[in-house]
Amino acid sequence: MRGIIGWRVLAIYFLFFGASTAYSQKENYPKNYFSLPVYPGKPNTLSGALGDLRASHFHAGIDVRTQRREGLPITAAAEGYISRIIVQRAGYGKALYVTHPNGMTTVYAHLQKFNEEIGAYVREEQYKNQTFEISLTPEAGRFPVKREQLIAISGNTGSSEGPHLHFEIRDVHNHFLNPLFFGFPEIKDNTPPRFIDISLAPADINSRVNGRIDRQVFTPIPTSTPRLVTLKDTIRASGTLLLELQAFDRMDGTGFNYGLNCIEVKVDGEEVFVFNMEKFPVDLGRDYHYLINYKARVADKKRYYKCYNPDKNTLNIYKTNEHRGKLKVQDDSTHLVQIRIYDSFENSSELKFFIKGENVSEKGTSLAKSATVSGVQANYQENFIKLMASERPALFFVDNHEITAEPAYSEGNHWVYLWGLHHGLPDSVRVGGELFLTGYKAKVPPALNYRYESGDLAIDFTEKSLFDTLYLYLNQEGNLLKVNDYTWPLRNTIEIRYKVEIADSLKGKTHIYRRVNGRDSFLGGQWKGDQIHFTTRELGEFLPLTDTIPPRVRLLECHPGKISARISDELSGISSFKAKVDGQWVLMNYEYKNNYIWSEKLDESVPFSGELELEVRDNAGNIRLIQAPIVETKSKHR
Repeated sequence: MRGIIGWRVLAIYFLFFGASTAYSQKENYPKNYFSLPVYPGKPNTLSGALGDLRASHFHAGIDVRTQRREGLPITAAAEGYISRIIVQRAGYGKALYVTHPNGMTTVYAHLQKFNEEIGAYVREEQYKNQTFEISLTPEAGRFPVKREQLIAISGNTGSSEGPHLHFEIRDVHNHFLNPLFFGFPEIKDNTPPRFIDISLAPADINSRVNGRIDRQVFTPIPTSTPRLVTLKDTIRASGTLLLELQAFDRMDGTGFNYGLNCIEVKVDGEEVFVFNMEKFPVDLGRDYHYLINYKARVADKKRYYKCYNPDKNTLNIYKTNEHRGKLKVQDDSTHLVQIRIYDSFENSSELKFFIKGENVSEKGTSLAKSATVSGVQANYQENFIKLMASERPALFFVDNHEITAEPAYSEGNHWVYLWGLHHGLPDSVRVGGELFLTGYKAKVPPALNYRYESGDLAIDFTEKSLFDTLYLYLNQEGNLLKVNDYTWPLRNTIEIRYKVEIADSLKGKTHIYRRVNGRDSFLGGQWKGDQIHFTTRELGEFLPLTDTIPPRVRLLECHPGKISARISDELSGISSFKAKVDGQWVLMNYEYKNNYIWSEKLDESVPFSGELELEVRDNAGNIRLIQAPIVETKSKHR
């Protein structure tokens, strides 16, 4: 698309009421090869679909409902063999992987327990290695399975937020495939996806949306045409625009929100962007954070699809034009934008709206006489800074040079100044008698190893740390260190070291925590003299906190048949737990969601006897040790 091509009004209205391109799948999938693992042949519904926008990832399969309870039989989707078994505190919890003759693998997660044969094998390995968490890869012929053979019982283990079966189908390249494309007649859906809102944001300081540099959100309204919505007003814009979409799918008979399978964007009838959630690689990792609006997710708890392919992204789920799907408004004509969204059953909805191109004056022309803004207010963006002040002009200090800037425009009772960071990093700005320190320190390139160092502070970036160029800004007040903002994503970890003023006697229990909205999460760190070294895969505020309080342990049961307890920690969190009876290691299962641990014997026919020794350790190294005799009288059960 050479910019946005202006069409005559008649052509635009024809497109507005005309038909859109039909949705089509890329590949053919074998139907009826796999059976539904939960009560195959009986109607069912889903609580999750492939590509749902989760807190930190695209959902990797479908979540099959289990009647809101645990204990349902889980059967193999097709003939094959158990190729992997995992037991985790979080994540998939207890899970099975089955490899099939066609080269594909199915995954069954959040299980309560495995079938008797597999369970005995896993338990023996846990006792042999004296660990609850374990990953096993039995040889191919050890656990063959037939189609619809019982392999497990459904549960709620790991990071599950309620009882269900998480079910995946992976190809020979270990890509997640959409299970619904394989045809499960138990799942029906005639309900179309739904638009929530869209946003448009200028991509640079020379672009505008309704005369402003800010990202703006618009809510669709219904039309007289079924499954078609529009916007109340025409949007005025110029330059390069970033379009984002908040929408979700619905399914028959449920109240859950699901991810979209396909998004198509056209401008004046020309396709500029297609998103297709057909499959994606297992090693997608944190790239997800770059493909949605990360700031909106962490700050506002809203999840927006980027309807453009971000620079430096290599994940092949997009088809775009030469502008990578970014909208180009380069004239003063009115343009039609069409967004069509699809689910996995080819149900669709459409949004149509207009953008009117307009020429934007480079400088503001007037300011209300009642200006009361004092000092400078700053709004940091990815590649520019927006400053607001009640006086003019502004003096930007960049690399020992003083650069005078006039306002870009006025907004309410203040002037708006814009500075593109690719022109250089201003360390300060003077407006009137006010000097504002920006905190910018360095331009950090992606895909390279880079160290920023100043005095007692150093930050190391690897070639995998960044999605794109990072304009690093820092602020340190005492022991509190701020590195950019928590709303900016990292692709991988960075390492930070800085000097912390704290007594030597407390260093052993003092670690770095990340603070977001008043909540602190443990990161860790190692002391080297007066400096603490730590790694993080998020930006934001970091501070040292001292934890000297051991975990809390409340013993619930301690009798020959079972041992159970509640364990928790106020600050650093639970690191490990270990139980022994008469000096012999005992497997303790852990459900972190309700702080519950309970025993599982290697041989259920052998009763516990003697004395229990239960050790629980937190991440700061504090230990709580409980010693209690095994008693015949059963105490209160879970």
